[in-house]
Amino acid sequence: MKNTKRYFVHALAMLAGLVLTAGMASNASAAGTAAGTTISNSATVTYDVGSVTQTPITSAAATFVVDIKVDLTVAAVDGATVKVTPGASNQVLAFTVTNTGNSFHDFSLRQIAQNGGTGGFGGTDNFDATVVGIFVESGATAGYQPAEDTATFIDELAPDTARTVYIVTDIALSQANGDISSHHLVATARQNGTIGVEDPAIVEDSGTPDGKDTSQVVFADGDGDGAGSIDTANNGEHSSQSDFEVQSATLAVTKTSAVISDPFSATNPKRIPGAVVEYTLTIDNSAGSADAENIVVTDLLDVTNLTFLDSAAYSGNDIELSIGGGPVTTYTGTDADSDGADFGRTSANTLTVNPGGGFTVPAGQSATVRFRVTIN
Repeated sequence: MKNTKRYFVHALAMLAGLVLTAGMASNASAAGTAAGTTISNSATVTYDVGSVTQTPITSAAATFVVDIKVDLTVAAVDGATVKVTPGASNQVLAFTVTNTGNSFHDFSLRQIAQNGGTGGFGGTDNFDATVVGIFVESGATAGYQPAEDTATFIDELAPDTARTVYIVTDIALSQANGDISSHHLVATARQNGTIGVEDPAIVEDSGTPDGKDTSQVVFADGDGDGAGSIDTANNGEHSSQSDFEVQSATLAVTKTSAVISDPFSATNPKRIPGAVVEYTLTIDNSAGSADAENIVVTDLLDVTNLTFLDSAAYSGNDIELSIGGGPVTTYTGTDADSDGADFGRTSANTLTVNPGGGFTVPAGQSATVRFRVTIN
């Protein structure tokens, strides 16, 4: 009887390592493998017939090109509202634009002013700062420099890199303490290729069949404002919001009078000719968020009916200044204004208080000026 030999074929499939044949190396960064990379893989199978090892079999290479993942992140740099003063120019909101995609891109830039509603850091948007422009940090000197930071779009930004962008504005002199101006920076990915030129817009290939031998475009960005009103997810754009907050002195000035004496009554003086009246001027910055500086007080007296009193009533002098409850400073009103306060020396018939070119009332405080007159 003939012996029948049974041959058991043991096929052991072993996957070969990836072989990269493209000119671009594999990118292990957060952005992922670079767009345009050609990936070629071949599978090898080793096997035995009986107990004899056979020649390995290698498949033809399966090759494809990595597609373009368009992704970006815009983030406000400032962690709180940027404090500005009325009338200030070249005020800056700073943002970073990061290319989180896998290909070089240009990025166009625009700003959208919030129209009421809540600012990025709370508070209610109630005015629009005047936008001077949107500029990209050059890297020459940190912080916005008008002569250096002149680019208006981001040119050829590599994957996993970021640039700082500034929204530059002027603040109207009429803005009040506590006013909020909120702005969104929107960055839009564009093509790449020509250095120094803002390249054309990108068209997504989500509606076309997969083409393994070409780099197709997929938008993978998120919704920057979270509401879809400024930008939306998967549209090649991203945004972030930041605010200006006006910080200003809020001065209120009051003038009051009190009768000190008259020629006839020591206990209940009246405002009759010959009576002494004390004026108190109050400069109140208690509601302000910024110091009021270089304050000069002037008070034109009705000299037909009043006479400035050189009374030495205040520590031997006749004008008193007190700031924030601090030390009281006195001045001689009839001298040649060597001490910074006078009556009739700087301007005729006028009390002037201008020590050192003006004085400061800190935020949350007030100052008082006192002087006396007689009724003619």
